[in-house]
Amino acid sequence: MPDQLPRLGGLSEPEKYERLVERVPGVWWSDAGPFAGLHELNALRVEYFRRVFGGFGGKRVLDVGCGGGILAETLAAEGATVTGIDPSERSLAAAREHARRARLTIDYRRGTAEELSGVGLEGTFDLVFAVDVLEHVDDLERTIAGIARVLAPGGGLGFLTHNRTIAGFLQVVWAEEYVQHTMPEGFHDFARFITPAELTEALARYDMVVQEMKGVERAGDGTGRRVLTGDLSVTYLGWALRTR
Repeated sequence: MPDQLPRLGGLSEPEKYERLVERVPGVWWSDAGPFAGLHELNALRVEYFRRVFGGFGGKRVLDVGCGGGILAETLAAEGATVTGIDPSERSLAAAREHARRARLTIDYRRGTAEELSGVGLEGTFDLVFAVDVLEHVDDLERTIAGIARVLAPGGGLGFLTHNRTIAGFLQVVWAEEYVQHTMPEGFHDFARFITPAELTEALARYDMVVQEMKGVERAGDGTGRRVLTGDLSVTYLGWALRTR
């Protein structure tokens, strides 16, 4: 698989996904390759979000940066009415085809996180998810403003992203892209990583108050499974409440 991975440095964020899916067509749902770990991570984050949000059944949900639909399908399978937004048409094609085969109804639309108002969304959502996407957007402020506009008062935002620390760089960029070659070179832009304090302050400007953050790391038991910790220095997830 490493020999098949394209170098993505210098491309825009949407172009990175287009190039990767073009080069490795089954990348989103393969049990090997750069996105294989997302399925393992998805189990952990879904368990966490299910607990903090009291389940997903009957809720109207928006998945921002849905990619190939890994999170969106889980939410739909548990009874949510799901809309997924992504700028990569190749990723959306993979998401639509997989949902069709899984017999799941998900409204997938092409659009960017910064321009949610431009994809024809109607009404507000009970839950919005921005997982593995905030570190890829061109304008974090506009992204958060857009999320605030579509999240209902009292609704919840679930997020997962990477911290802009030396540890974050060494693990997410250096190790994965240049040592282990489990991710394409140039996939992550370290300058886009977000500290927990930055994210908390940005959300608060739009009446979204962070309720909790947890670190994500691999267990030390040799299994490689992901676990939640109190260490936010590399990857972290959490949730915020829209107060008004």
